[in-house]
Amino acid sequence: PLSASCGISNSRACPLPFSRMLLLPILAAPALRLFVSKSLSISERSAATTALREAAGDGRPLRAVQFDSPRRSLLISGEDDDEDETLRHHIVAALDAVAHEPHPPSPVFVAVTTEPQTAEGAADAVERAVRADVEAFGLREPLRRRPSPGWALSDVTPALHAVLDGAAVGGRWDVSSLVAVDGLVDERLRADLLSLLHGPAWPPEKGADPDYWCDGSFSDTMTGEPASSGVGLRPARLAALCAEGRDTPPPVAELEARVGAYLRAVDAASGGGGIDVCRMPEAALGPEVTPLAANAPVSSDGEAAYGWHIDADPALLPPSPWTDCFGRYPNRSPGKPRFVTALVYLSPEWRWPEWGAQTRCLDPPTGEVLAVPPAPGRLLLMDQDISADLG
Repeated sequence: PLSASCGISNSRACPLPFSRMLLLPILAAPALRLFVSKSLSISERSAATTALREAAGDGRPLRAVQFDSPRRSLLISGEDDDEDETLRHHIVAALDAVAHEPHPPSPVFVAVTTEPQTAEGAADAVERAVRADVEAFGLREPLRRRPSPGWALSDVTPALHAVLDGAAVGGRWDVSSLVAVDGLVDERLRADLLSLLHGPAWPPEKGADPDYWCDGSFSDTMTGEPASSGVGLRPARLAALCAEGRDTPPPVAELEARVGAYLRAVDAASGGGGIDVCRMPEAALGPEVTPLAANAPVSSDGEAAYGWHIDADPALLPPSPWTDCFGRYPNRSPGKPRFVTALVYLSPEWRWPEWGAQTRCLDPPTGEVLAVPPAPGRLLLMDQDISADLG
């Protein structure tokens, strides 16, 4: 808007002519500031600045500043949280478009802040944003329950321990591990867990209760596609099994508490610096992969029903808040979350080897196969990137 003003001097000693002034109020929009870690490529920097200019669309000046950070990252410093989040999504899409591969090992973490920033403080601001995302998306929620009285770590007996797939990774020797233990799931807990998978009047020796299980429903893939065969829990039963917080079934809560206590004890005994044991968050593998799964394989399924597979690999995850915060990395990388499967055999009786159904693990360098025989209540802990199948 333009406003005109006329001023009159009433000084009698020195009369002045009318003074005419044009007042031009100007609202100066604050400059957008984009902090770019020096580890980004030229194409990534260009894509980010172009996307930010286009998304802002208001002609505001843009100032890009480089900063030192061990994390590949960008930091938008603005004044409006909602607007800055919109800018963030535009930049993420632009970076995906210029990526040299669909799932790069080190995605660029894009953060926003309304706090004034300098190049010296940008790295700390990015790490605060990472911690905020970890909390917001539930990426690291430790299982803090304690085992119930009457059970002790001394009850656990190792049945098998093996290392597989040795290789040099990032300048260090790396192996996948598996351990089978008895006594962590005692007879009472085994029966309580099994009771979650059938009706109160259903005898387990009759097999899978049709009110709980159905053919072809077992799935733990990111696409959510059911297996071509195989008996799995009905969706409502699986949802009840996976309930969290106060809705967690008591036997599941007890199992998680014992597994957590065992792993923390093993870490302490081996001189580790302490670990958090967590459920697999939805943000890692997507909503189609539940934190717990249950299947009831039978001999008529055939070998093709399961086949060789891995449960998960943090180096192969799709874009998600998980990869934004932790990147893609080989399992067991120092300082990174480790993906481990806990498999429990719940059948009240298992005649080995007549009934088969061993869990087989492959050692790719040698082609040798390690078979873990099932036993009532046996718990198998194994790295999720181990190639396994059901024999």
